[in-house]
Amino acid sequence: MIAVLLYLALQAAPTSPPPAAATYRGEGQMRLFDTICGHVFPDDARVAEGLAKVPGARALTPDELRIYLKDDPGRGWIMPAGTSRIVVTIEAPPIHSCAVRITNTDGVIDEGRWQQLLAGAQVRSGGGFVAMAPQTFDVGDIRSQASGVQKQGKDGAAEAIYLIRSTPRKPGFATEIRMVRQIVAPRRP
Repeated sequence: MIAVLLYLALQAAPTSPPPAAATYRGEGQMRLFDTICGHVFPDDARVAEGLAKVPGARALTPDELRIYLKDDPGRGWIMPAGTSRIVVTIEAPPIHSCAVRITNTDGVIDEGRWQQLLAGAQVRSGGGFVAMAPQTFDVGDIRSQASGVQKQGKDGAAEAIYLIRSTPRKPGFATEIRMVRQIVAPRRP
């Protein structure tokens, strides 16, 4: 079942500007993020099982994974999405995260749909989230803008959901849109 949902999400990934009545901007990525990171994650085995069944998806090589996770442990997959590609990464604890990135975009998504997805994710996670102030930061020649919600438990548990747009400051390069859900387990006594 998960493979079918992932396949349908990928079918909605942009290949050209979508007709307004049929889809919304960022639909494929949002559906994939909601399915994988919102409903299946943190069950890493089920994420891997589902992605293994998606036509065109393949596991990232260790060198490719290092591009996204640096030296952090985890797994990743890549799949075509029209003129773009979608990359899914799962970072292993202690900061357990699930991210869905789409490359080669103009950086625009349907913000209303994103807010609906974000609201649903917060409800499923028990509420208690607060909006974080939008942040802009530079790493090398990449400028990233991040927004999202987060919550912190008294026991050290935490959860956050972010939307990050990263754009090279060189003309002619496209924006990567990254949707991330992070979970930090409670501290052990």
